[in-house]
Amino acid sequence: MNSDNNHSKRGAAKRPWEFLTVFLFVFFIISVFLYAIDFVPEAPSGDSSPFVAEKIVAPAEIEPQYAVEEPLKVVINSIGVDTLIKNPESTAFAVLDQELLKGAVRYPASAMLGEPGTVFLFGHQSYLPVVRNKAFKAFNDIQKLKEGDTISVSSKSAEYVYRVTKVTLTTADKGVIPLAREGSRLILSTCNSISSDREERYVVEAEMVSRHPLDS
Repeated sequence: MNSDNNHSKRGAAKRPWEFLTVFLFVFFIISVFLYAIDFVPEAPSGDSSPFVAEKIVAPAEIEPQYAVEEPLKVVINSIGVDTLIKNPESTAFAVLDQELLKGAVRYPASAMLGEPGTVFLFGHQSYLPVVRNKAFKAFNDIQKLKEGDTISVSSKSAEYVYRVTKVTLTTADKGVIPLAREGSRLILSTCNSISSDREERYVVEAEMVSRHPLDS
Protein backbone atom coordinates (compact mmCIF):
# COMPACT_ATOMS: atom_id res chain seq x y z
CA MET A 1 0.00 0.00 0.00
CA ASN A 2 2.79 2.42 0.95
CA SER A 3 4.52 1.60 -2.31
CA ASP A 4 1.43 2.60 -4.28
CA ASN A 5 1.10 5.85 -2.36
CA ASN A 6 4.71 6.77 -2.99
CA HIS A 7 4.30 6.06 -6.69
CA SER A 8 1.21 8.30 -6.83
CA LYS A 9 3.05 11.13 -5.09
CA ARG A 10 5.97 10.91 -7.51
CA GLY A 11 3.50 10.97 -10.46
CA ALA A 12 1.73 14.01 -9.07
CA ALA A 13 5.06 15.76 -8.58
CA LYS A 14 5.93 15.19 -12.23
CA ARG A 15 2.65 16.56 -13.62
CA PRO A 16 3.45 20.28 -13.04
CA TRP A 17 6.72 19.84 -14.92
CA GLU A 18 4.96 17.98 -17.71
CA PHE A 19 2.35 20.74 -17.95
CA LEU A 20 5.05 23.42 -17.97
CA THR A 21 6.93 21.58 -20.72
CA VAL A 22 3.82 21.32 -22.87
CA PHE A 23 2.93 24.97 -22.23
CA LEU A 24 6.41 26.17 -23.22
CA PHE A 25 6.35 24.03 -26.36
CA VAL A 26 2.94 25.37 -27.43
CA PHE A 27 4.03 28.95 -26.63
CA PHE A 28 7.14 28.47 -28.78
CA ILE A 29 5.09 27.17 -31.72
CA ILE A 30 2.61 30.08 -31.49
CA SER A 31 5.45 32.62 -31.24
CA VAL A 32 7.14 31.20 -34.34
CA PHE A 33 3.82 31.34 -36.25
CA LEU A 34 3.11 34.97 -35.25
CA TYR A 35 6.63 36.01 -36.20
CA ALA A 36 6.27 34.26 -39.56
CA ILE A 37 3.16 36.28 -40.44
CA ASP A 38 4.81 39.51 -39.19
CA PHE A 39 2.33 39.91 -36.34
CA VAL A 40 4.94 40.40 -33.64
CA PRO A 41 5.25 44.09 -32.68
CA GLU A 42 8.65 45.63 -33.28
CA ALA A 43 10.52 47.73 -30.78
CA PRO A 44 10.21 51.46 -31.42
CA SER A 45 13.15 53.11 -33.18
CA GLY A 46 15.23 55.85 -31.60
CA ASP A 47 13.42 58.62 -33.53
CA SER A 48 9.90 57.50 -32.67
CA SER A 49 7.45 60.17 -31.50
CA PRO A 50 3.75 60.48 -30.63
CA PHE A 51 3.21 62.04 -34.10
CA VAL A 52 4.30 59.01 -36.15
CA ALA A 53 0.74 58.43 -37.41
CA GLU A 54 0.55 61.97 -38.73
CA LYS A 55 3.85 61.51 -40.53
CA ILE A 56 2.70 58.28 -42.16
CA VAL A 57 -0.62 59.76 -43.28
CA ALA A 58 0.66 62.91 -44.95
CA PRO A 59 -1.85 65.71 -45.61
CA ALA A 60 -1.30 65.35 -49.37
CA GLU A 61 -2.40 61.72 -49.17
CA ILE A 62 -5.74 62.53 -47.52
CA GLU A 63 -8.44 63.17 -50.08
CA PRO A 64 -9.91 66.59 -49.31
CA GLN A 65 -13.59 66.81 -48.51
CA TYR A 66 -15.56 69.58 -50.18
CA ALA A 67 -19.20 70.47 -50.52
CA VAL A 68 -20.82 68.22 -53.12
CA GLU A 69 -22.12 70.40 -55.96
CA GLU A 70 -23.35 70.09 -59.52
CA PRO A 71 -20.91 71.11 -62.28
CA LEU A 72 -22.37 74.14 -64.04
CA LYS A 73 -19.78 75.20 -66.61
CA VAL A 74 -16.80 73.75 -68.46
CA VAL A 75 -14.08 75.92 -70.01
CA ILE A 76 -11.13 74.74 -72.11
CA ASN A 77 -9.19 77.82 -73.18
CA SER A 78 -6.77 75.98 -75.47
CA ILE A 79 -9.57 74.97 -77.87
CA GLY A 80 -12.15 77.68 -77.19
CA VAL A 81 -14.69 75.55 -75.31
CA ASP A 82 -16.95 77.51 -72.97
CA THR A 83 -20.30 75.85 -72.33
CA LEU A 84 -22.93 75.31 -69.67
CA ILE A 85 -23.46 71.90 -68.08
CA LYS A 86 -26.88 70.38 -67.48
CA ASN A 87 -27.50 67.90 -64.66
CA PRO A 88 -30.54 65.72 -65.40
CA GLU A 89 -31.70 63.16 -62.86
CA SER A 90 -32.84 60.55 -65.39
CA THR A 91 -30.63 58.35 -67.57
CA ALA A 92 -33.43 57.88 -70.13
CA PHE A 93 -32.15 58.51 -73.64
CA ALA A 94 -34.95 60.95 -74.46
CA VAL A 95 -34.14 63.05 -71.39
CA LEU A 96 -30.40 63.12 -72.07
CA ASP A 97 -30.95 63.93 -75.73
CA GLN A 98 -33.17 66.86 -74.82
CA GLU A 99 -30.62 68.22 -72.33
CA LEU A 100 -27.88 68.04 -74.96
CA LEU A 101 -29.74 70.77 -76.83
CA LYS A 102 -28.85 73.13 -73.96
CA GLY A 103 -25.14 72.38 -73.53
CA ALA A 104 -22.90 69.66 -72.17
CA VAL A 105 -24.48 67.04 -69.89
CA ARG A 106 -23.23 65.30 -66.76
CA TYR A 107 -24.21 61.65 -66.83
CA PRO A 108 -26.45 61.24 -63.73
CA ALA A 109 -24.72 58.09 -62.48
CA SER A 110 -21.31 59.78 -62.43
CA ALA A 111 -19.78 61.76 -59.58
CA MET A 112 -20.51 65.40 -58.85
CA LEU A 113 -17.90 67.99 -57.97
CA GLY A 114 -16.57 67.70 -54.44
CA GLU A 115 -17.06 63.94 -54.07
CA PRO A 116 -14.66 61.09 -54.88
CA GLY A 117 -15.14 59.52 -58.29
CA THR A 118 -15.32 60.27 -62.01
CA VAL A 119 -17.26 63.23 -63.39
CA PHE A 120 -18.49 62.20 -66.85
CA LEU A 121 -19.50 64.98 -69.25
CA PHE A 122 -20.64 64.54 -72.84
CA GLY A 123 -21.75 66.94 -75.53
CA HIS A 124 -22.31 67.47 -79.22
CA GLN A 125 -19.72 68.31 -81.85
CA SER A 126 -20.48 69.92 -85.21
CA TYR A 127 -18.42 71.53 -87.97
CA LEU A 128 -21.30 72.72 -90.11
CA PRO A 129 -20.68 76.28 -91.30
CA VAL A 130 -23.99 77.53 -89.93
CA VAL A 131 -25.35 76.20 -86.62
CA ARG A 132 -28.04 78.20 -84.84
CA ASN A 133 -27.89 76.27 -81.59
CA LYS A 134 -24.40 76.63 -80.06
CA ALA A 135 -24.98 73.49 -77.98
CA PHE A 136 -24.28 71.46 -81.13
CA LYS A 137 -20.70 72.78 -80.93
CA ALA A 138 -20.31 72.35 -77.17
CA PHE A 139 -17.37 69.95 -77.42
CA ASN A 140 -15.84 70.99 -80.72
CA ASP A 141 -12.13 70.10 -81.02
CA ILE A 142 -11.77 68.16 -77.77
CA GLN A 143 -9.90 65.56 -79.85
CA LYS A 144 -7.16 68.18 -80.31
CA LEU A 145 -6.38 68.26 -76.60
CA LYS A 146 -2.95 67.00 -75.57
CA GLU A 147 -1.55 65.48 -72.43
CA GLY A 148 -0.99 68.26 -69.92
CA ASP A 149 -3.69 70.61 -71.24
CA THR A 150 -6.02 71.94 -68.56
CA ILE A 151 -9.81 71.82 -68.27
CA SER A 152 -11.80 74.00 -65.87
CA VAL A 153 -15.12 72.82 -64.45
CA SER A 154 -17.02 75.18 -62.16
CA SER A 155 -19.79 74.86 -59.60
CA LYS A 156 -21.53 77.71 -57.77
CA SER A 157 -18.74 78.01 -55.24
CA ALA A 158 -15.53 76.66 -56.77
CA GLU A 159 -13.47 76.00 -59.88
CA TYR A 160 -11.95 72.56 -60.33
CA VAL A 161 -8.93 72.31 -62.63
CA TYR A 162 -8.09 69.04 -64.37
CA ARG A 163 -5.02 68.03 -66.40
CA VAL A 164 -5.50 65.90 -69.51
CA THR A 165 -3.85 62.48 -69.31
CA LYS A 166 -5.23 60.69 -72.37
CA VAL A 167 -7.22 61.26 -75.58
CA THR A 168 -8.59 58.29 -77.50
CA LEU A 169 -10.83 57.54 -80.48
CA THR A 170 -13.13 54.60 -79.88
CA THR A 171 -16.64 53.40 -80.70
CA ALA A 172 -19.84 53.54 -78.70
CA ASP A 173 -19.88 49.78 -78.12
CA LYS A 174 -16.21 49.63 -77.03
CA GLY A 175 -15.90 52.95 -75.24
CA VAL A 176 -17.21 51.89 -71.85
CA ILE A 177 -16.74 54.74 -69.38
CA PRO A 178 -15.50 53.52 -65.97
CA LEU A 179 -17.44 55.41 -63.31
CA ALA A 180 -15.09 54.79 -60.41
CA ARG A 181 -16.09 56.04 -56.94
CA GLU A 182 -12.56 56.92 -55.93
CA GLY A 183 -9.99 59.48 -56.97
CA SER A 184 -10.88 62.76 -58.69
CA ARG A 185 -11.16 62.25 -62.42
CA LEU A 186 -12.93 63.90 -65.33
CA ILE A 187 -13.98 62.29 -68.60
CA LEU A 188 -15.29 64.15 -71.64
CA SER A 189 -16.88 62.43 -74.61
CA THR A 190 -18.30 63.49 -77.97
CA CYS A 191 -19.08 61.96 -81.35
CA ASN A 192 -16.69 62.15 -84.27
CA SER A 193 -18.82 64.39 -86.47
CA ILE A 194 -16.42 64.35 -89.44
CA SER A 195 -16.47 60.54 -89.71
CA SER A 196 -18.92 58.47 -91.69
CA ASP A 197 -19.06 56.08 -88.72
CA ARG A 198 -21.72 57.52 -86.42
CA GLU A 199 -20.56 55.20 -83.62
CA GLU A 200 -17.11 56.74 -83.27
CA ARG A 201 -16.44 58.65 -80.06
CA TYR A 202 -13.62 60.83 -78.79
CA VAL A 203 -12.87 60.30 -75.10
CA VAL A 204 -10.71 62.68 -73.05
CA GLU A 205 -9.48 61.58 -69.61
CA ALA A 206 -8.13 64.00 -67.00
CA GLU A 207 -7.06 64.12 -63.35
CA MET A 208 -7.90 66.89 -60.91
CA VAL A 209 -4.89 69.05 -59.96
CA SER A 210 -6.43 71.93 -58.00
CA ARG A 211 -9.54 73.56 -56.62
CA HIS A 212 -10.12 77.31 -56.22
CA PRO A 213 -13.02 78.93 -54.34
CA LEU A 214 -14.99 81.44 -56.41
CA ASP A 215 -15.78 84.90 -55.13
CA SER A 216 -19.39 85.04 -54.02
